[in-house]
Amino acid sequence: MPRPHLRRRLAAGALALATTAAALTLAPTAAEAVVLPNNFKSVGYMPSWSGNVNTVQYGKLTHINYAFVLPNGDGSLRPVENPGKLSSLVSLGHASNVKVSIAVGGWNDGDDSAFEALAANSGTRTAFVNNLIAFVNQYNLDGVDMDWEYPDPGRLGEQLHAAHAAAR
Repeated sequence: MPRPHLRRRLAAGALALATTAAALTLAPTAAEAVVLPNNFKSVGYMPSWSGNVNTVQYGKLTHINYAFVLPNGDGSLRPVENPGKLSSLVSLGHASNVKVSIAVGGWNDGDDSAFEALAANSGTRTAFVNNLIAFVNQYNLDGVDMDWEYPDPGRLGEQLHAAHAAAR
């Protein structure tokens, strides 16, 4: 959850974008990227499980994230759902000068144990980074959107909390 000062800054930025966007005409040709004031980004998500890449309004976006690829505890990645859809999204996005990234994680029914396991060891962190780089290269992506929901101290944090409570 963003800190209060960060929330105020985000709200001010969103208000500025909304105010400016009201006066914008976002109608670039297929080969032009949308340009927003103050270098703002217009980011969308395309879920692997629904939606059609042919109906995305690419001319209104600067970036689009394909959701999701999930990590394993050893730093490897689970197979991406609908890889053909991802490839089509990349082709159509790039044709409109929209940057396409992979979103890693998501809610995943609240299970972040794979993230916790891979983050706990330098070897699995290295494997994770290397696997992400290979994935980005394989699909000709422009980046990675880390969507670890919700980082928490995990079992170790729960044990420390319980030990602290018992010591009172």
